[in-house]
Amino acid sequence: MAVFCLFISATALLAQPLPDLPAITLDGFEPEIKEQVQKALQQVQAKPRDAEANGWLGMTLHTYEQYEWAVPCYQRAHLLAPTEFRWAYYLGIVQATLGQQNEAASSLKAALQQDSKHLPAQLRLADALLAAGKLSESQQFYEIVLKRNSNVAQAYYGLGRILAASKPAEATRQYRKAIELFPDYGAAHYALGLALRDQGQTAEAQEHLARSQQLKLSRPTLEDPLIISLAEMNAGASKHLKRGAMLEREGKLAESIAEHEQALELNPWYIQAHINLISLYGRTDQFEKAVEHYQAVVAINPDLPEIYYNYGVLLVGKERYQEAEQAFKRCLDLNPYYAEAHHNYAVMIEQAGRLDEAAKHYRKAIENNPGYRSAHFFLGRILVYQEKLPEAIQQFQQTLTPVDAETARYAYALGATYARAGDRQKSIAYLREAQKHATAFGQKELLAAIERDLQTLEGK
Repeated sequence: MAVFCLFISATALLAQPLPDLPAITLDGFEPEIKEQVQKALQQVQAKPRDAEANGWLGMTLHTYEQYEWAVPCYQRAHLLAPTEFRWAYYLGIVQATLGQQNEAASSLKAALQQDSKHLPAQLRLADALLAAGKLSESQQFYEIVLKRNSNVAQAYYGLGRILAASKPAEATRQYRKAIELFPDYGAAHYALGLALRDQGQTAEAQEHLARSQQLKLSRPTLEDPLIISLAEMNAGASKHLKRGAMLEREGKLAESIAEHEQALELNPWYIQAHINLISLYGRTDQFEKAVEHYQAVVAINPDLPEIYYNYGVLLVGKERYQEAEQAFKRCLDLNPYYAEAHHNYAVMIEQAGRLDEAAKHYRKAIENNPGYRSAHFFLGRILVYQEKLPEAIQQFQQTLTPVDAETARYAYALGATYARAGDRQKSIAYLREAQKHATAFGQKELLAAIERDLQTLEGK
């Protein structure tokens, strides 16, 4: 009997009428995007009752902001696979974007029937209900969100909006909490400014209203893997990122920045573009813009080690060493095999006199990247200071290739260590090698120091 019921259910599902596919016109799309949309459309045309194909077409249209076309695709996918969370969730997001708040709320409720603990869906549902004027129900969902995670700034902001008319003092408290959690929350500053103005607190109100103008586009985000997956489909953004990376390799940093920013115009959630811009803006001495992208990417996903590595390098450039140390430490907490982070963290703590700990991290850097010349060099310096000369010599020997502008300095350190160990012949040999490389690279000050030491050793 149970098998028969399942058969009837499956048959009914197959017979269920579906919304028509949208009349998609590809004029104006870039070739890469056009090809991507055409491929997704062809999959649906080949398998019109395949939920995955319909949903994928919806996602493809969604990522290029073709929301009206995405709606029927998601509806078809949801009807074909009603227990699949994604299709109802994406449908609700698109409907809310189009201002169809009641429909969005229904779709998000359907999604939550499949995953009742999905925090982003709960927050989006609360937002849709608020926009639809269903304040009591919206408040319930904001409170559900905060019971699960008391650090969601958007939920406090939403509660403030609900309470603004009936309980202005309580609304003010909610706005303050939202700003406490996310200080650059532009909309919360604006709402708080209006609330304070109505309460006669004019001076503070003006501060928040002015701040809101500076932060118009700044808002917190909740980590949402499904939205990140959607954003990663954007071929146009990927093209700009690849071009930006190529320009960076060519040393064209301003042009690289422009390409990365264009990628973010197409896809504001593009994590790698934000991460790269932390470095690019830092290298072009645009600290504030670099910090903006650091804050933006942390709001999207705070658990990516490269974020904190790039931010640490940025802080070193501003001589904010304690903050840089913490950034590199955070990077290593997330990825203990990150050789460059071990190296830079070691540099920070070596400056603070923590030599044994620094040596440990230089060794970790070498363990994860045996050819890391700078790590060998800095570890060698510590070993010289600790009078561990044979081991220091071993470390310096690892730095001599390939030949580049650093080789003279490394060979000089090796020659000086041999002199300190009492091996005059090898010291002279490596100092002469250092002299040759310093001459080749026009390093006049280094060359003068090398020649003074050679004169001393040769008794001239």
